[in-house]
Amino acid sequence: AYCIGMLTADENADLLNPKSWDKKEKPVVRSREEKCIFGPGHNCFTTDDEGNVLMVYHARDKKEIEGNPLYQPNRHTMIMPIAWDEKGEIQFLIDK
Repeated sequence: AYCIGMLTADENADLLNPKSWDKKEKPVVRSREEKCIFGPGHNCFTTDDEGNVLMVYHARDKKEIEGNPLYQPNRHTMIMPIAWDEKGEIQFLIDK
């Protein structure tokens, strides 16, 4: 099942060294049937005109995959606002 995980590294770490990275134990974004978001994946970050951080990713809006998933254009571009909590940890605002 597609989902979005997260890697973190210390700001002074050698980012080319695989040992510098820590992977979160659980996905940070996964399918949410109540939001019609299925199989999220391939993401990047950008900002809107007001400077708010957004995550752009792709997902299906239907639970079932019809046909061969490699040739079925059933993934759509989606946008999710991002924020940080008081500890500076990223918050994926899928409910916004």
